[in-house]
Amino acid sequence: MKPTSIISTRLLDLLGLTPKDRDVYLSLLKLGAAPLRRIGEESGLNRATAYDALRKLIDVGLVHYLDAKRHRYFVAEDPERLRGLVTRREVALAEAREKLELSIPKLRALVGQEAYRPAVRYLEGEQGVKDLLEDVLATSAKTKRKMYRIYSSSDLREAIYKAWPKYSQERKKREVSVRAIAMGQGGETVGLDERRWLSRDEGAPTYTFIYGTKVANVAIDHRKELFVVLTDHEAVAKTQVMIFDALWKSLG
Repeated sequence: MKPTSIISTRLLDLLGLTPKDRDVYLSLLKLGAAPLRRIGEESGLNRATAYDALRKLIDVGLVHYLDAKRHRYFVAEDPERLRGLVTRREVALAEAREKLELSIPKLRALVGQEAYRPAVRYLEGEQGVKDLLEDVLATSAKTKRKMYRIYSSSDLREAIYKAWPKYSQERKKREVSVRAIAMGQGGETVGLDERRWLSRDEGAPTYTFIYGTKVANVAIDHRKELFVVLTDHEAVAKTQVMIFDALWKSLG
């Protein structure tokens, strides 16, 4: 068994140590009292890195040093001292738990204080659009009608659904329906969807999703890359629903 395998990386994390701290400590256990240069050679670390590890080990009580006439010698403490690290971390965690219990009610009190401000997110590329489509389905599936609305544009339709080619199948699988007001040629109903045309001659530069408390506008930037501006605010979404539904009715 290699010396470094005696203390695993997971155990180091739990003890608050790093692999370099371990290497220096194990080297000192083998060497006994040793100067910095020798510790660096044994651990395979440069002098600066070895010294930083030594300072850490001294702070936690795993190493002490002796000053001789020409050199400072470092000495590893008995491995039994590792138990002390566990005890100290247990005490620290107990203290943190106690303080956290006092803080959580104060943190909860902050929730909603700025609710009047819309939450706005920016997503990029096909992955950003796919993340949006997943959010559309997940959010819509939780609504009473399991339905969302879109302004569908022929200018972006192919690019958007390229991000998730089987989106319509997944939408039907989750039993989510959609109403689309279309602009431009193309676009077919595939199940659990309704479509009415605002214009068959010209597409629009944006493709809009209205779902839950969210409104997402998808467009293409100067690099010909898709991007999404997503606004999450109940009042904003409610206004867009009112406009959409009035337009939908007029197109019927």
